[in-house]
Amino acid sequence: MRMGPTAQPADRDPEGEQQAYELRAELDELLRASRYASQRERRLNEAIRAAPGRQRPDGDLLRQLAQARTLREGLGARCLQLSDQLEALENRLRHRQSPEEPMAQAPPPPARPDIGALAERVSALHRAGAFTEATELLSRAATGLDPADAALLVGMLSRRGPTGASLQLARSAARCAPDQAVAMLAQLRELGLAEEAAELFHAFWGYPASVLPALLAALERAGQSADGATLLWEWGSAPTPEVTALATGLQRTGRHADVRTLLRQAAGRPTADLAALATDLPAELATVLLHELAALRPPVELVRLAAALDTSPELYGQLLAALLADGARHRTTLAALRSAGLPTEPAAAPRSRWGRR
Repeated sequence: MRMGPTAQPADRDPEGEQQAYELRAELDELLRASRYASQRERRLNEAIRAAPGRQRPDGDLLRQLAQARTLREGLGARCLQLSDQLEALENRLRHRQSPEEPMAQAPPPPARPDIGALAERVSALHRAGAFTEATELLSRAATGLDPADAALLVGMLSRRGPTGASLQLARSAARCAPDQAVAMLAQLRELGLAEEAAELFHAFWGYPASVLPALLAALERAGQSADGATLLWEWGSAPTPEVTALATGLQRTGRHADVRTLLRQAAGRPTADLAALATDLPAELATVLLHELAALRPPVELVRLAAALDTSPELYGQLLAALLADGARHRTTLAALRSAGLPTEPAAAPRSRWGRR
C-alpha cells in the first residue's frame, strides 16, 4: 500500500516552533549588539574622565556618549520586549493554546529624547529672542530628563549653547526630588562640569528646613557626605527660627549626628544669638547646644552666656551641669562665674511640704 506523507503529531505546532526559533535568533543578535553598545558607552565615559586637568568634555564625545546610551537603552528595551514575546509563545506551545487566542504583547519602549536636538532647540529659541520659552524648556528638561541625560544636555550647552544656558539648566535641577537632584550633581561632576555642579550645589542652600533632612539623606546615599557637612556649616549662621526648625526636623528624622554638627556650627554665633537659640530650641536640643558651647567657647564668653541665661533657671542649670561635668577643665570658667556673682552650684531641689520642719 502506498504510504502518504508522514503525519505530524497532534500536539505539534510547526509554525509556532519556527516563530520561536526566529525570535531566539533575533534576541541573540540584539543581546550581542547591546553588549557592544555598553562597552562603547563605558569607553566614552573613560575618555571623558581622562580629559587632562579635568577640562570641559569635548562636545563630540558628549554627543557620541548620548548616542551610545540611547542605543544601549533602546536595545535593552527591545530585548525585554522580545523576551516577553518569546516567553508567551513558549507557554502557548507548551499548553497548546488555540492559535486564534491573542498573545500578550509587551508595551513598546518609551521614546527617549534626542539630546542633541534639545540643545539645538534651546539655541534656536535664544537666537529668536524667545527667552521665556527657552527658560521653560530648560525647566522641563531639568525635571523630566533622566539625570544622566540632563547632564549630557548641560555639557552640550556648556560647549556650544547660549551663554548661561548650561548654568540655568543645572540650577533648575534643584527643583527635582532630592534623590534626582543629587544624582544630577554626581553626573555633572563625573563629566567634569565643575562650574555647573557648583551652581546646582549652591541652589541647594535655598532648600527650606523641611526638605533638608531628605536632601542630606540623599547626599549620604550618594557618597557625598562632605556636601552635607558644608550645607550644615552654612545653615549654622541662618536666623534662629530656621536653625531651630532644621534641628527639630533632623532630630525627628533620626539624624542625630547632623543635629550635633549643626549646633556645633551654630556655636560660633554672638552670645545674644546663642541665648535666644537655647531658649527657642526644644529642651533636649537646648541641652545638646549648651554642652557643645561648654566644650568650644572660652571662659569669658561662657560667663557672658551664663549671665544672659541667668533669668532662665532651667537653661542656666543645664549650662552649669555641662561645666561641672568636667570641673577640672572648666576651673577658670567656674571661678569667673563666682567673681561675677553667678551660681556655681546646682540649685537645691525644693523641699517637700511633708518633709521635716
